[in-house]
Amino acid sequence: LLSRTPGIVAFLARSFLCIIGLLLTFSKPACEAFNLDVENPAVYSGPNGSYFGYAVDFYLSDSGSVLVGAPKASTRQFNVTEGGSVFYCPWSSSQTNCHTIEFDLKGDRNVLINDTNYQADFKSHQWFGATVRSHGDTILACAPLYSWRTKEDIPQSDATGSCYLSVENFTNFVEYAPCRTEISGPPGQGYCQGGFSADFTTDGKVVLGGPGSYFWQGQVISAAKEDIIRAYYPGYFIQAVSGQIQTKQAHSLKDDSYQGYSVAAGEFSGDGVEDFVAGVPKGHMLYGSVRSLNHHFHFGFYLSMGSYFGYAVATTDINSDGMVDLLVGAPMLMVRSSHGRPEEMGQVYVYLQRSPLNLEPRLPLTGTQVFGRFGSTIAPLGDLNLDGFNDVAISCPFGGEDQQGLVYIYNGYSEGLRQKPSQVIRGQWAAGTIPASFGFALRGAKDLDMNGYPDLIVGAFGINKAILYRSRPIVNASASLTVSPTMINPEEKNCILTSGNSSIPVSCVNLSFCISADGKHLPKNLDFQVEVQLDSHKHKQKGAVKRALFLDSQQPLLSMTVRLSHGERECQHKRIYLRDEKEFRDKLSSIYVALNFSLDPKAAADSHGLRPILNYQTTHVIEQKAQILLDCGEDNICVPDLKLAVSGKEVYLGDDNSLTLTFNARNEGEGGAYEADLYVVLPPEADYIGIARNNELTCSYETENQTRYLSCDLGNPMKSGTNLWAGLRFKVPRLKDTHKTIQFEAQIRSKNENNSHSEVVACKLEVIVKADVILQGVSRPDKVFFPPANWKLTKNYNVEVDVGPAVEHIYELVNNGPSRISHTLLELRCPFRVQGQTLLYPLEFSTEGPINCTADKNMNHRNLKVSDIQMNTSQGQMRQSQRVKISHHFPVAYKQYVLECLAEYRVKKMPYAIHLSCHPQVVTPVVWNKPDIENAVPLWIIILAILAGLLLLALLIYILYRLGFFKRSDPYGTAMEKAELKPQAASEA
Repeated sequence: LLSRTPGIVAFLARSFLCIIGLLLTFSKPACEAFNLDVENPAVYSGPNGSYFGYAVDFYLSDSGSVLVGAPKASTRQFNVTEGGSVFYCPWSSSQTNCHTIEFDLKGDRNVLINDTNYQADFKSHQWFGATVRSHGDTILACAPLYSWRTKEDIPQSDATGSCYLSVENFTNFVEYAPCRTEISGPPGQGYCQGGFSADFTTDGKVVLGGPGSYFWQGQVISAAKEDIIRAYYPGYFIQAVSGQIQTKQAHSLKDDSYQGYSVAAGEFSGDGVEDFVAGVPKGHMLYGSVRSLNHHFHFGFYLSMGSYFGYAVATTDINSDGMVDLLVGAPMLMVRSSHGRPEEMGQVYVYLQRSPLNLEPRLPLTGTQVFGRFGSTIAPLGDLNLDGFNDVAISCPFGGEDQQGLVYIYNGYSEGLRQKPSQVIRGQWAAGTIPASFGFALRGAKDLDMNGYPDLIVGAFGINKAILYRSRPIVNASASLTVSPTMINPEEKNCILTSGNSSIPVSCVNLSFCISADGKHLPKNLDFQVEVQLDSHKHKQKGAVKRALFLDSQQPLLSMTVRLSHGERECQHKRIYLRDEKEFRDKLSSIYVALNFSLDPKAAADSHGLRPILNYQTTHVIEQKAQILLDCGEDNICVPDLKLAVSGKEVYLGDDNSLTLTFNARNEGEGGAYEADLYVVLPPEADYIGIARNNELTCSYETENQTRYLSCDLGNPMKSGTNLWAGLRFKVPRLKDTHKTIQFEAQIRSKNENNSHSEVVACKLEVIVKADVILQGVSRPDKVFFPPANWKLTKNYNVEVDVGPAVEHIYELVNNGPSRISHTLLELRCPFRVQGQTLLYPLEFSTEGPINCTADKNMNHRNLKVSDIQMNTSQGQMRQSQRVKISHHFPVAYKQYVLECLAEYRVKKMPYAIHLSCHPQVVTPVVWNKPDIENAVPLWIIILAILAGLLLLALLIYILYRLGFFKRSDPYGTAMEKAELKPQAASEA
């Protein structure tokens, strides 16, 4: 539907092609310096809101000036609003004033039909100056939205478009409106918008594009400017121009193609006559295409729908083969980003003409700014750097920071355009309500200041400015650098170094450098800044000591200014010397000498006010190198053979004493090892202490990427046949009981090119566990007397004294190290019951140290009141005591009993076994006291025992009496009687 609307829609589509860049993201393109002077541009300004800078061109018929279109500028035309103007801006390095070219001073015109005046045309908002082109002394300016009445009785107008030609340096103005015909309305040329695009051929033919003709199929019209001038007659709206050619209406399938959106001229057929190419951005199923009008060929590729391929076209010979090449812009083309999402970047397609009508596509140029509209304008620049190949400017009007706009300069070469821009020009004005659109209009390939180099005009209609960038003269410079001889012999002292009042013989070599400059249109004298730096290469010598110095200044840097005339060559000769080998470490790597030269930025400008610039392709840094002569044979290449052996003893877990590793480093090769270092990687458990043996060895402790290592100097060089012993001391305070070994890795490293490293030696040390554990016990008291004095048997227990005397068993577990112990178990067993009778009443446990205790029986299960206990413990030891009570239910009376408690210690989960020095038994003898009789035996038993005793005594006396034990005999009987009585007495007895 939009394609059927009046022509302003198409024109605004070109003017504000989706200006939705307010939400854009940008990345700054990389660029190199080129010769367009961006520091001192000439800036032309127009009236605010006039869109000054919408179209630009050069006008060289006079002394040189700039043409700028302002399609929304107000004019002096009667009753016309924003008719649009073209400004003429004479070039001068001191002023940038512009004035209006009065192409048309008349207002809207009327015609008399049947005695009635009708307004014939409508010039308000016609956008005059939207297209401006020049050819010699002729200027073409168009108003694509110019309208005229197509029906007499209906106030209807069609946007046919109209152009004016200024000929003979503004002495004559001719109107050219080829779409103002009798075939009006959408079916004809009523919406033509003639002059939407325009160009001149080399011989001066005018080429106009009208994308609105024939239901927006579009149209291209061409006529010679001489025929246009002859056919012009003031007051006639419809004119017949002799020799005019134009495209015709095609099939309705071509509707809404916008042919003529852009036009260009170039010779593609080989007949010597220039052809016309036209962009068709909505043709070919909305993929866009480019058509040749003379020979009926076209380019159409399935890029992406809506890419607007053909929005801009340009022709120029970029590979310098004598044949015109074609460039096509597709500013709305979508490119898939690294994240896989399509993003609108825009592309420019390059087609090299290999033969007539044979165009070869090359790799396209892709924009870098999302929604930047890369490829909106393509401008041939001519040969900016005078290298024989034409260059091209491509705009990205909504790119850059804050949508300031970018213009890319691409250089041509034998295979097309280089993929990387040589220069990127950035707009200096921030976007306002409307983006600055810097680069929306571009024009080049003309030398405005006549310095021999083409210039560039950039339009930025959003800020009403046009900017002229002039080309600076390019200097093609070359330099050479030599060092002779390239081998420095430290033993050959061929120069004398004067230092104060002393003279020191040193080894030196010669250094020479030359600079020459050439180019076109250069000033008489050129000043170069030259720097020569010694030992400039980034090598890994320790301390970065400069090994070579200039003999006259004793400095590593020479700075000077060299003035050259055009085509002149300047040479300088110096001597450099080698410092004492004790002052630096690196003897193996080359001594790099770097020459860096550049044009003096403070040099005076030339007669055109421009400072020359060095060609960006110039190699301005040159390096040479010199070698230090080594004791390595004729080829000066040392090939060492490095050997390393490492030994060490076991490591005790928990030991804080130092560990010593012994290293044996040897060089069994034919040459020395330069900057040889012993490289030792430390395990996480170890810390470096110092050197145990070989006091001449120096080591540094460093950390790199969380790797800790030692670097020990073994000599520079470590000569062939060297056999070095050394000892390094470490502490291993962070061993864990899960480690069975720890590993040190060692290697000899040198800076030699061949056999520079020894093999990596892995030294594994066994982790030994050694723990001297002692377990001992004691009983307090050592003997128990039971029952205690004044102790009474009770059935109800309230306090601990009701149970019996207390016994305390104290166990002491001591670890004398060095390894720690864990995950072990100490078990205590005591006879709480004997023969089914209660022997001990378990009262409580008390511990000291890192020990946790549990019991299989409840402590103090009767909840007796317990008195406080004081325990003496030793610091650094683990102690455990158990407190028990002797119970009254003892089964055997009046006998001694031994209370024996056993302690057992064993490893439970440790990865190693601990052996105890003893297995203690804690013994407590129980001694029973003799009981008190009065209290022990009842009274009746005592009385009964007395009576029984008396009865037994009486019975004994009676028996004795009956036996005559109590009769008395005469002690004085005769002997005879005694003799007679004996046998009888004996028998009686």
